[in-house]
Amino acid sequence: MQLNSEQRNVVEIILSAIYNFSADTPKCYFLDGPAETGKTFVYSTLLHTIRGRGDDVIPVASTCIVATLLIGRRTAHSVFKIPMDLTATSTCNLKHNTKEADILLKTKLIVWDEAPMTHVHAFLAADRLLQDLTKCKEPFGG
Repeated sequence: MQLNSEQRNVVEIILSAIYNFSADTPKCYFLDGPAETGKTFVYSTLLHTIRGRGDDVIPVASTCIVATLLIGRRTAHSVFKIPMDLTATSTCNLKHNTKEADILLKTKLIVWDEAPMTHVHAFLAADRLLQDLTKCKEPFGG
């Protein structure tokens, strides 16, 4: 199976943002499309390419069922230690100077599949965590 031109363009944009970094390059992307249009194939291509370069990636999903679609994927709650009872000010239970924090800091890409299924408070908690870990106030810590 090969990427079509739209898929290839998405992969190239994201890889360029990772490896040809400049301050004005966007760092957050949202891939959307109807079912069966190849989103998982794009994610798999990105994960394989980045891992093939020896870099770390973290694929997460909103639910356990979705988490089974890509190699190495876990739920967002598991990766970021998002609490189950969420409020607008919830914080993740992941601490600085831990193995989990170090993995997040050195990863090149976090893919959050089925993101629209995630409660906004979970995103806010993950965003606060990543900003805190990276000491960067850009969305998701840049």
